[in-house]
Amino acid sequence: MNFSQLDLPFELRPYQEEGVKFLSTSNHALLADDMGLGKTIQAIAALKHKYLQEGIFKCLIIVPNSLVTNWQREFNVWFPDAPLTLLEGDGANRAILLQRNRGFTLATYDQIRIAYSDQGLRSGNEILQYPEFDIVILDEAQKIKNSNSQTTLACNLIQKNSAWVLTGTPLENNESDIVTLFSFLKRKTIQKGMGLLDIKNIIAPYMLRRLKKEILTELPELIEQDFFINLSSEQQKEYDMVFDSRREKNPLEVITELKKICNFSENLKSSKLDRLKDVLEELDQKNEKSIVFSQYVKTLEKIDNSLNADNVFLYHGGYNKKEKDEILNNFKNYPGSAVLLMSLQAGSVGLNLQEASTVILFDRWWNPAVENQAIARAHRMGRTEPVHAIKFITQNTIEERINQLLQEKSDIFDDVIEGAVEVRNKLKLNEILEI
Repeated sequence: MNFSQLDLPFELRPYQEEGVKFLSTSNHALLADDMGLGKTIQAIAALKHKYLQEGIFKCLIIVPNSLVTNWQREFNVWFPDAPLTLLEGDGANRAILLQRNRGFTLATYDQIRIAYSDQGLRSGNEILQYPEFDIVILDEAQKIKNSNSQTTLACNLIQKNSAWVLTGTPLENNESDIVTLFSFLKRKTIQKGMGLLDIKNIIAPYMLRRLKKEILTELPELIEQDFFINLSSEQQKEYDMVFDSRREKNPLEVITELKKICNFSENLKSSKLDRLKDVLEELDQKNEKSIVFSQYVKTLEKIDNSLNADNVFLYHGGYNKKEKDEILNNFKNYPGSAVLLMSLQAGSVGLNLQEASTVILFDRWWNPAVENQAIARAHRMGRTEPVHAIKFITQNTIEERINQLLQEKSDIFDDVIEGAVEVRNKLKLNEILEI
């Protein structure tokens, strides 16, 4: 491939050139590069190559809501002449855009779920027939890991000649995740219950995966720390009360309640908040930016109210696209120290926030891949100084047990994707609660 003919604005790194060649020559491809290696850029460059070689074709690109702006921005930089259309408007208008003859259509998973639902496939008494796409691309494809979800079912209804799947976490929970991805790719040779060695051998020809630690020697150091924190007396009292009643309630409900108490008591006492303020004060003295992640929006709102400062910015899924873009721009461009309070669900994927020197996980998510994606918002190309990742863990609580579960899930990922073949047992909910 002659990359000079692509007329790209910047030179691709050697591993990115390899990724472009891999996608361009594959009808069914899983690009599973580590977070922050530029999967979007590689996909757009590969599309540009096919466009120049084959002419205009029909391509559908499906992304999370939070990444629409990012894809538009990257297209403007790497492929500004692309016939790109954003899927928008009401259902009727979106149906028209999906049925158009040629070009690139950028859509969200939510839009595709609606468009390919029973209702979305009907217009009055008429049954809509969406055309076959030459290429369908799924970004952050772990969105379809649940084989029974409406989003997954909708994506599997899309008619396509070729499929490219982009994700840094092809396996999040167990080996069934990879089965779902390959079902979308129309590679159904993987079946549930297969041995891990068999799965590894089957996926190898269709998957390209590179790790940051292996190819980006210029990537800044990542310093990870666990901060173990004792509950306040108020938190401990509430925690013990809920824990003692655990046999009378649904285990998941109990765990959720206990996790929230580990963050804040009913009267807003929080050892984590006290520790967070200490950390943020040190960063403020150094004039550095930081990101604080939590899975709970209410927890972030409590932190925001407690900090009550102009340099603190709240970001979660309740804001619209325009508001989110404005919040991120204000954080990035703030002169001096700033804090971004971000929900894991809204901000763990796709965003470039290398302005931050520190990422703080105020509470732990069930999935280590989601946490790694959150840390990768700052630990990515473009940053030159070390990144600190701090995980808050309350001692002698279920958070320590969840920490064990997260490690075991990381082991399973390594088993299937990185090459080992022994699977560790995962903790069950009842085991977390010692029932």
